[in-house]
Amino acid sequence: MTFILVGLIVADYFVPPRANWSTAHFASFYASETHRIRFGILLMLVATSGWATLMAVVTVQLSRAPGGGAMAMLNAMAGACTYVLLVLFTVFLAAAAFRPTRSGAETQMLHDVGWFMAFLAAPPFVLQAGSVGIGVLSDRAEKPVYPRWVGWLGIWTALLLTPGTILLFFHSGVFAYHGLISYWIPVFVFGGWMGGLSLAALLHANAKEPVTA
Repeated sequence: MTFILVGLIVADYFVPPRANWSTAHFASFYASETHRIRFGILLMLVATSGWATLMAVVTVQLSRAPGGGAMAMLNAMAGACTYVLLVLFTVFLAAAAFRPTRSGAETQMLHDVGWFMAFLAAPPFVLQAGSVGIGVLSDRAEKPVYPRWVGWLGIWTALLLTPGTILLFFHSGVFAYHGLISYWIPVFVFGGWMGGLSLAALLHANAKEPVTA
């Protein structure tokens, strides 16, 4: 989480490029601070490894819940997809920054594709958050694997990430890929969900008995 946030800030993506920028503006953005942008992207690429690690741990732990096998498997499948999407997100942005002298239209296209990998491609993230949420809330054991707040966190994460999929139809406003609905809410919701899952997984791993609500 820390490396992803630092990477976004270093690469000047935390306040993201606007979807309605001109091709010349995109070319200027990537040509002005090329090495700094590349370094920020590299930090984000390395940080995505932590997402794959967390999903592996959550899958194993969730599978211990009575009847949780299906949701654990769904989390694993969706988690593999979201990991690939996060990697491609950084790879396409890296390609945009790799040759800052190319035409603005090509740079804009690579940036758009990279941004789409993380924000337009919300359904796998929604499916993953929903599977964890349903799996946790369905665990009726006396001592459940995860506390129930983890389940509700997953459900709310799935609901709040869903509207971002309509960014495809907007170049400005709250639904554009730099807007409130499609960028700011997903960034903080996803970060909060990642933090909550990490805490729950750590508490479960360190507990002598499964952590209860």
